[in-house]
Amino acid sequence: MVIRMKRALVGFVRPWWVTGLWRWAGMVVLVWAAMLGSAVPGTAMAEPAKEMELLLKTVGGQPLRLADLRGKVVVVNFWATWCPPCLAEIPELVRFHERYGNKGVVVLGIDYMDHVTLEQLQQFVVEHHISYPVVYGETAQLDQVAKMLGGVFGLPVTKLLNQKGQLVASRVGGVTEKDLQNWVDPLLVATSAAR
Repeated sequence: MVIRMKRALVGFVRPWWVTGLWRWAGMVVLVWAAMLGSAVPGTAMAEPAKEMELLLKTVGGQPLRLADLRGKVVVVNFWATWCPPCLAEIPELVRFHERYGNKGVVVLGIDYMDHVTLEQLQQFVVEHHISYPVVYGETAQLDQVAKMLGGVFGLPVTKLLNQKGQLVASRVGGVTEKDLQNWVDPLLVATSAAR
């Protein structure tokens, strides 16, 4: 009788305990990834070196180097066509790009961890009215860019580079136009004040 009660109790407790352990482990991984992938806005990290010179290509076929964007605030968004939170933030990024594009800010989408052809991605960009440049390339090259910018541990991930090309902020998860404004406005104000 006691053994049956113990088994019943263990059978009842085990799923809760296992579930609790998995939840705890998942939270630890999320916090760890967020800490590795995030920076406090306004706190510049070390300037990346040779990876800034990597020649990337947009879906339109234009060559692009991050080094060529120095002097501008750059919002780098890692995303994929299969990622629902990525799709949800595309209209926010488009609105932000259209509002801030003439203020010295560049939004750059990087199609990452995706298995679509260039033609499929080009069609996707047209269908979703993406007006900012979208980078497409080999996994190894895009991995170098992601590593240079502090790593990408899930999608979507958005990184912010100041006018010197330094990583100043990072966010795991979707962003809104308001989030981007809050990140970028202080950098633009600081630049205006320095002039």
